[in-house]
Amino acid sequence: MTSLIISIIALCFTIANVTWQIARFLLEGPRIRVRMKVGAVGRGSLISVPVENVKDLNETFASFESQGFSQLVLVVEVANHGRLGVQLLDFGIDVPKGVSIKVVNDNAITDTPMPYVLEPHQEGTWAMPFEYVENFARTCKETWPREAHPLRAYVHRAGGKKIRAAQSLPLLLTDPVRSSTGD
Repeated sequence: MTSLIISIIALCFTIANVTWQIARFLLEGPRIRVRMKVGAVGRGSLISVPVENVKDLNETFASFESQGFSQLVLVVEVANHGRLGVQLLDFGIDVPKGVSIKVVNDNAITDTPMPYVLEPHQEGTWAMPFEYVENFARTCKETWPREAHPLRAYVHRAGGKKIRAAQSLPLLLTDPVRSSTGD
């Protein structure tokens, strides 16, 4: 009977040790969070608001433009909450069908070119002109006219993993979004 009790205690310690090793493995690597925002560039700075806080996109953009922020953008913010750095290769937006648009470095609005190593507890911000988002949404709507197309921001990690934002932007093209050229 004593050997049975000792065996059960050893089994419990073994399970606890394996659980701890799995938890350490998951917690010690990079943990990337992607957040999608809409914003505008102007007056030497970038202003943005999370997409989940936007009720009317046209109204939000009109407010930005009235304050002197003339170039409308989609902003992708990435934070590394993990303990290791991670190399980010590119960013863009996609739809559930798997179609995506990636911004090449010449058209990205950022001081930080891709690829970029995001160190632990560091954040990075990249943006693309909003006209690209509108054109992409319009293309998806023409290709699949009977379906909704929620847009999600993403970043590609080295190793091929794509990390998407939890928030989506349901861009409805019934009313055109204000011009992103600042006219």
